[in-house]
Amino acid sequence: MARNTHHLIDAYRQLRNNTENVVLATIIETLGSTYQKAGARMLIAQNGELNGLLGGGCFEQDLVEQARSVFETGKPKTLFYDMRSPDDVVWGLGLGCNGAVRVLLQLLDHGNDFSPLNSIAEASRNGTADILATVYQSDHPTYLAGDSFFLTGAELEGLVQLVNMPWLIVKTAKQTWVQNKSIIETHVIDGHAVKIFFDMILPPSQLLVFGAGADVLPVAELAKTLGWRVTIVDHRPAYIKPERFPKVDDLLHSMPEELHERLPLNRFDAVVLMTHSIEYDERYLRVISTSRIPFIGLLGPVQRRDRLLNSLALDASKIAAKVFGPVGLDIGAETPEEIALSILAGIHAAINDRIGGQLSSNITDVQHDS
Repeated sequence: MARNTHHLIDAYRQLRNNTENVVLATIIETLGSTYQKAGARMLIAQNGELNGLLGGGCFEQDLVEQARSVFETGKPKTLFYDMRSPDDVVWGLGLGCNGAVRVLLQLLDHGNDFSPLNSIAEASRNGTADILATVYQSDHPTYLAGDSFFLTGAELEGLVQLVNMPWLIVKTAKQTWVQNKSIIETHVIDGHAVKIFFDMILPPSQLLVFGAGADVLPVAELAKTLGWRVTIVDHRPAYIKPERFPKVDDLLHSMPEELHERLPLNRFDAVVLMTHSIEYDERYLRVISTSRIPFIGLLGPVQRRDRLLNSLALDASKIAAKVFGPVGLDIGAETPEEIALSILAGIHAAINDRIGGQLSSNITDVQHDS
């Protein structure tokens, strides 16, 4: 699943309406168990207001204090918070956490359209996976600490030519892109050491829901809270009203057989069938059986799932392994809101290759991924 950047994108839309600079705080390295992992980002306003969290409140206040000098000088700053010592002897805040993080503070200038935040927002709009390379320490006269380079997937695939970019940076960016894992690398460019943080910027997860009944409302609302893009399709035009789903990204009135011409199905990470009609669920299911959507959720009991799969005959084998019915985690859900939580938790667990059990049941040291 994509790292959550929706708070940054929402903030960027608001920032474009004012002229105040902000500081971008990015975790570039972690050791041990930490609240967030490398690549997690947070914005700090000049009045100390935060957008996002990096340490769950552990060191945010210190970041606000440290950001003051970044606002004043415009120069980036790298900080290291080591919370592995029981006495926190390194910086003495006595938090009692069990990990260490390295954080880069970087000024985003309104005169430069808050780069690289603008590139992150553009990647989200385009639905592309790209690489953000940020220099955090350097004695090179051209590649300065705080500089960022955005490399698109098309450039990394060789579909678009890269201009004036050192091959060492491109090589590591491609490695990050292939592995989908953040990398810190020191490159020697023109005899100068340049330390760079490479991170993959993924588009928001995309949820497709068939059906626009009342029980879809909390599903859509919660998915948007999580920063997902949500598309709702229904065969009944009276149900597809913007005023019913004000936050949903796309509403589409479509019969099942028209979907291939009207919607790029392979872009979705998950689909849930909520028409409450066995006939329409079957027709929508038949259409998506040829897609690459990795998660297909069905409402109702196992018998209903089996009936729907049996209706596909030989096509059932194409999707049986990725069909979840009843959809959702077993959390004792009864109300529409609880069922929505169950559904989205189940999707989140499945596409992150997790079983969705209690964290306390894991005998290994739990690390909360960003």
